[in-house]
Amino acid sequence: MNIGKSALILAIILVATVAGYLLYSDYFSSSTLENKQLISDNAVFVLESDQADQSWNKLVNHPLWEKIKTIPSFEKIATNLSTLDSLTGFKGQISRLLNGNNLTISYHPTGAESFDLLYILQLDQSSLENLLSSIKSNISGETKLVARTYSETEITEVTQGPDSRLMSFTYLNGLLVLSESSFLVEEAIRKSQVPAEELIPADLTASGEKGLATLWLRGKSLASFLKGVSKERESQQIWALENLDASVAYELFLDDNQIRFEGNLDYSEAPSFTPSLAANISEIQKAISARTVSLTQFNLQGIAEIQQLENRGFVPKSTIQAEVQQNLIDQGFLDGFGGEFYLQELEARADGSSNLVLVARLLNDNEPFEILKNYLQKESETYSDFYGNDEVFYVPTEELPAYLFSGKFVGFPQTFVIRRGNIILFANSREAVKMLLDDLNRGYTWDSNALPDYLKAALSPSAGFSQTYRIKEIWNKWTTLTNSSWSSYFQKYRPVFSAFPYLTLRVNQIGEEAKSSILITFDETAPEIEIAENQVNLQSDQVLRFNQRLIWGPKEIINYQDNSKDLILQDQDHTLYLINSAGEIVYRYPLSGPIISDAFQVDYFKNGKLQLLLATKDKIYGIDRLGNSLTGYPFDLKESITHLQLVDYDNTRDYRYFVATESANLLLLDKTGNKLDGWNPNPIQENSLQSPRHYRVPGVGDYMGTLTSSGKLHLFNRRGEKQSGSPFDLSAGFQSELFFGKSATSSRFVLTGVSTDGQVIEVNFNGEVVNRNQLEKDDRDSEFKLIPDQNQNQFIILSKTFNQLKVFNSKQEVLFNIRVSEERLVYQYFDFGSDRQIFAVTDPLQNFTYLYDLSGNLLTNLPLDSSGPIQISFDQRANQYAIHAIIGDQMITYFLSA
Repeated sequence: MNIGKSALILAIILVATVAGYLLYSDYFSSSTLENKQLISDNAVFVLESDQADQSWNKLVNHPLWEKIKTIPSFEKIATNLSTLDSLTGFKGQISRLLNGNNLTISYHPTGAESFDLLYILQLDQSSLENLLSSIKSNISGETKLVARTYSETEITEVTQGPDSRLMSFTYLNGLLVLSESSFLVEEAIRKSQVPAEELIPADLTASGEKGLATLWLRGKSLASFLKGVSKERESQQIWALENLDASVAYELFLDDNQIRFEGNLDYSEAPSFTPSLAANISEIQKAISARTVSLTQFNLQGIAEIQQLENRGFVPKSTIQAEVQQNLIDQGFLDGFGGEFYLQELEARADGSSNLVLVARLLNDNEPFEILKNYLQKESETYSDFYGNDEVFYVPTEELPAYLFSGKFVGFPQTFVIRRGNIILFANSREAVKMLLDDLNRGYTWDSNALPDYLKAALSPSAGFSQTYRIKEIWNKWTTLTNSSWSSYFQKYRPVFSAFPYLTLRVNQIGEEAKSSILITFDETAPEIEIAENQVNLQSDQVLRFNQRLIWGPKEIINYQDNSKDLILQDQDHTLYLINSAGEIVYRYPLSGPIISDAFQVDYFKNGKLQLLLATKDKIYGIDRLGNSLTGYPFDLKESITHLQLVDYDNTRDYRYFVATESANLLLLDKTGNKLDGWNPNPIQENSLQSPRHYRVPGVGDYMGTLTSSGKLHLFNRRGEKQSGSPFDLSAGFQSELFFGKSATSSRFVLTGVSTDGQVIEVNFNGEVVNRNQLEKDDRDSEFKLIPDQNQNQFIILSKTFNQLKVFNSKQEVLFNIRVSEERLVYQYFDFGSDRQIFAVTDPLQNFTYLYDLSGNLLTNLPLDSSGPIQISFDQRANQYAIHAIIGDQMITYFLSA
């Protein structure tokens, strides 16, 4: 069973969304009751109450009503109840019928993407006759009651006009059965004539205190609902639900600040959900990013109990299963694990892909990791890389966690593994690695003040299993996964559901019984939901004026003393300035000319203190934070420099400087300025289009390379020896750099580029073009460029034809079209995770920068004042962007809410 991404967890999501959708679809406007023997086994859920009138009154008088009444259908509930009461003469007859009679509401599929409600009410014959008599005497106009026969049973239909059927109902042995779908009424008739096994086990009850209603859920029937609302009708989650033979019965309660469900779980295959006594939640919280949108907790007594929870929806490949079994499991890899596993889903990537990280606690912090390292060493010489101070191990095996842990934790096309003490981390993407480690290093975690206390409490040491969703943060993803019939609902009522901070499901063991609970919190003191304006007027927060016109920057670097952000920039006299976070000039440093490189930071003395590295056309500079040159700097290479790149192969701080020159040479220097053998120089015949790069291809090896504008790809090993066949002719010209990352069509790592004539080319490190696709050209003069984001994690593609600019995502899908100036423009792409992407277009002639989201909407009413590239950073805690720009002799800082 894949509890992590399916089964009971999905059941809770579906119940929450179903409840809203039913109201949205006007289904809840009729009161109904039920007998479970008439409910077919495809029911998504069954809700039952014998005091429906009292339950309704408690709801409308509860603070929750203020949150949900903004949905129009909730308002119609009261209106429709009043209308029904009016049809019976305003004598309280409806309330009396609901009081003490058993009412059941069940939800069923009626088509591929459609669902409807079936109501069944216990009602004696005399009450039925009184109800019909009252309705007949009060209906008027085109509303009529029309009788027909189905399977020798009379069905009465309420019609309004010749082609409008409002409701169908019948009476079966003391049960009033009605629905807006005549198909469901007919199905209930068939069930009454051919008795079958009940949908819900007779011994499954919601024990304990009686709530407002009882809710029954089944894993198998929920799969049909997921199929009906999803874009993809087949998935791991659906398969897991279809193979889940489990039911749960809940009592519903309305507390002061939460909706609460408490009940019993019937799942014979499950192990004991008794939680681990060794659980250390406070330590685990330090390994969970505050950007986690959903969190799955397994907190069982040991790895044996973890392995008993099997995901039957996962179909393993025999070859991979045998490899994992032989090289890891049989070697004792699992013996070092306890029963604590936490799957965090981080903010999604710009293309919607999931970022997943599995956190586990090790009983022996060396043995499992050593087994993994020994296995990887046999497979490849370059099985690891570094991100900051953390060594990251790459495992190309698809779905490694699922093969290790009984099919659980799917969604890992490859796996990146990191160890921190007795905590082991499995990530499914490089982006997930960077996001998590960045947050862990700056303390932006689940235990920080950035998260409210009530959310931290969602992770409980007393739960054997839990699943928590941050509703506001994950709502966009849910919207993108739904089909057109449901996505409009998700989009329209997002503000309403955002009033509920989180939803959490828990399972624990009490004696021989598995107990389950669902908590949906809300803040009754929160202000009324308002729709924000699409655009804002951006005001400058800080303006710094200099003596000369600024020509380069601003560029953000780290102040190692307090981890704040400094800015560097350069004026037309070639003076370099370092500005601290308070807006003060820390130092001025004269350079020999304009800066031609990016700005890098090095730990030259390996003591944690960072220095600045950059280049002008003739020199490479190393400058400490006090404005002093490092010993032996600047270097004069006696050649004109065009590009500089910093290389640190194994995070040892034994730096290499990779340089391209106007003489079409590649040079590799150590940090003292000595030219290394094989690179003294290494001629490539044409000037490099981009900064030469070091590429560590997981599971393959190290490569040094660059691209020329004519489309020649040069690849070398670290000693400067050419890759066989290098240079590789890509048969196209280029204006923009190559992007290193996964292929759009596979998990292989490739170099992706966009030629000047619009060909999207993927080339592997054997120099083979593995994909070549021609983008649509609007004109023979159309220009194409690839623009990476600020962290080289994602990219977009631009097509410019005169004053028309078309933007594509990395999957080559058109995102939007905008009108721009025909002059030479500066393009930048910033990606801060989730839906926080900014596309910036700067017009240096008009000194304007326009900010767009990835739907082509302007983020501000007016453009920013800017004469060149801008710097944008994002503050997670304040949920705002800091934007730095230069114009004339000024540096301007803006702040924009995300």
